[in-house]
Amino acid sequence: MKKITAALGLAVTLIASTLALAPTASAASCPWPYVCFEDANGNILTMYKDQGWQTTGSLTRSAAYVTNARHDDCALVKYSSNFIDRLYPGQGWSLGSQVVAIDILSGC
Repeated sequence: MKKITAALGLAVTLIASTLALAPTASAASCPWPYVCFEDANGNILTMYKDQGWQTTGSLTRSAAYVTNARHDDCALVKYSSNFIDRLYPGQGWSLGSQVVAIDILSGC
């Protein structure tokens, strides 16, 4: 009985580890060739694909996540603090502050 309990405990630990490392649903929902801004539930709020600096609207500024579904192009995201960060192809992350502008680059 102890062996079965230990095996079940190991299986649960492995499954939990796998789920923790699995990509989020929000990362899979953004279609190519867009950079998407999503709410906390993974729903797409806004999508950008044009190059050049674009001022964002209130929906983008309320987003919880950003995902770059482009294959070769980086995106620059400018926060309300004026800090600019580079989002690489296939990359996404949680947002800690409002994104006030976005620029999609040709390449990185």
